[in-house]
Amino acid sequence: MQQLVQDFTTHPLVPGGLLAAIAGDPRSRQLHPLDHQTLITFNKQNTLETVSQLQSLDQLSGDQPDKILAVDTVFVQIHAELTRIIPEVSDVTGCDTASIHKLAQALLGARLLAEYLEILTPPHLSYEKTATGTVDLLESHFDGFRRIVGGAWSAFFPRDEINLLTDASAQFWMACLHTNRADDIVPGFIGLFRRPHKDRLRALNHNHKSDKTLRVRDAIAQYLDDAREKLEKLHDTVGHHVQTGLDRIFLEMTKTITKLELPPLVVWFHESLIRRVCEAFSTMDGTVSSKESRFIQYLLQQMRAICTEHQAVAQGGPGVVSQESFNEVLSELDQLVGIASVKERVRQTANFARIQQLRAAQGLKPIATSYHSVYTGNPGTGKTTVARLMGRIYKSLGVLRKGHLIECDRAAIVGEYVGQTAPKTNAVIDSALDGILFIDEAYSLAKEREDFGREAIDTLLKRMEDDRDRLIVIVAGYPGEMETFVHSNPGLHSRFTRFIKFPDYSAHELCRIFGLLCHRNGLTLSPALKEKVVHHFHHLHSERGEHFGNARLVRNCFEAVINAQATRLSAFQHIEPDALMRLEAEDLATGSDDIQQQHIAAGRRYVVRCEHCGCVYSWTPGLDLREAECTACHKPYDCSFGMIED
Repeated sequence: MQQLVQDFTTHPLVPGGLLAAIAGDPRSRQLHPLDHQTLITFNKQNTLETVSQLQSLDQLSGDQPDKILAVDTVFVQIHAELTRIIPEVSDVTGCDTASIHKLAQALLGARLLAEYLEILTPPHLSYEKTATGTVDLLESHFDGFRRIVGGAWSAFFPRDEINLLTDASAQFWMACLHTNRADDIVPGFIGLFRRPHKDRLRALNHNHKSDKTLRVRDAIAQYLDDAREKLEKLHDTVGHHVQTGLDRIFLEMTKTITKLELPPLVVWFHESLIRRVCEAFSTMDGTVSSKESRFIQYLLQQMRAICTEHQAVAQGGPGVVSQESFNEVLSELDQLVGIASVKERVRQTANFARIQQLRAAQGLKPIATSYHSVYTGNPGTGKTTVARLMGRIYKSLGVLRKGHLIECDRAAIVGEYVGQTAPKTNAVIDSALDGILFIDEAYSLAKEREDFGREAIDTLLKRMEDDRDRLIVIVAGYPGEMETFVHSNPGLHSRFTRFIKFPDYSAHELCRIFGLLCHRNGLTLSPALKEKVVHHFHHLHSERGEHFGNARLVRNCFEAVINAQATRLSAFQHIEPDALMRLEAEDLATGSDDIQQQHIAAGRRYVVRCEHCGCVYSWTPGLDLREAECTACHKPYDCSFGMIED
């Protein structure tokens, strides 16, 4: 796959094999798949030869051939024009010539592929109805690529590096990805980077300051004066993409590609484009720092894993058990903290669904069943998280085609006036087709003397019957209220037969969740803070009320701690990297200080218990381990936090 999408020997921007792979509608691609050797053959042809062959295979119709050839000609000419002018741009800006070439090729390749998809994608696949409106999937897909490029630029060119190199690199990718007309790409790319302006533009490398005495400013002076503000605004716009995670954005792109029913080759092509963009940014100054190399390696590793998983699922096809993906999701389920009884019920449901699919694959009649479920428990007990995993499980087994999760509550499906409820409910259900509809606090739909909520229930019941092969509904809420809700309507009672109770987390599990949040964000805890966390969550757990917040409470605590750390560190002018990664006891405000002091004064200790055999070990806050092996059962157990000895 990787070699195929990186073969530019015939076409400088998009390999012919990729064009061949996306031609035709999804049904024809499924019935007549092109093997690897055939795609390699397409790579050796020019675009005219590829289009002619695709026409003979009935993979192109109407005016598609003419449109493809026209847009292809435009972008190949743009690439040729930039190739001719880049040496001059490099001389003026100081950017490495080869890096500019690599960047331009990757960006134009992404732009040309987007144009191909606009021509080839059937209209009914290019839009998706959601609870918030209709989404243009093609625009969403290309916007994801733009966000990754912008985020990568902000990572390689930090806010404090205001110079000609930073400005030029920003202009390059903005011109290629954000200009509406193809004719504007070359002028936008080159801008003022011409040799007559070289000396004046280099002033940007020397902390340029505007001369307020000048009454008349030419284009160069205005450019220099505006550079800092322009770059700062650009950082404000794209900088948060790095915090979101470029790999997460890539995963979103992959999901969109799946919705568009495009082959895995498209995902691999974007992985190769992003890799070349990162390599180009990192070498723009002629060198690659250790930090830049580490960033690229991490991002590529994450994207490669996403590509591999996507390809494995895609090759499984509908109705076929993708065993690796199925086991991967179950493994992720096992990694969740606590909720052992929930995990067991989920495994039972997943194994039943798997056997059902295997029966169908053997031509046996499946056992009539319903996967609609009721999740009961307090807020923050993992109901939504488990529902998402169930969607992925059902998708891996072929029960659901997409496996996505649409979350909603009463406000999303119940109208305020007569005639509003049914359309709102149907719109939300439409967005959940081929996936899971998750209705939180579903009991609010069955309020006494409330007709609109009951209208939503009636609409939901009808759609659950009409779309029984494309929709799974999970309703969630507090235990008592959900019991009343299910029995409020015979239709609900007959359709919701699977109940899973989500218990509150124990104090020790709350500590572990806090530790995981810190670990995932690259933060370490001082021994004093570890000890304080143990008492903090034991105290909150002992004082919990009927609607205890569980993991939501932990997340709120985590956010308060990192805000406190930021306030503490802001008092220092110079901050070491280790200090940014370390949380101290003073960062946690708690009402358990007196309890902790009493515990220490009494000489009481902390213990940790093996969850497999119950063997108890002593624990100290200075223990720098997250996992240990039990000497009794020889299985690993979590020892990141201890418990207060009874």
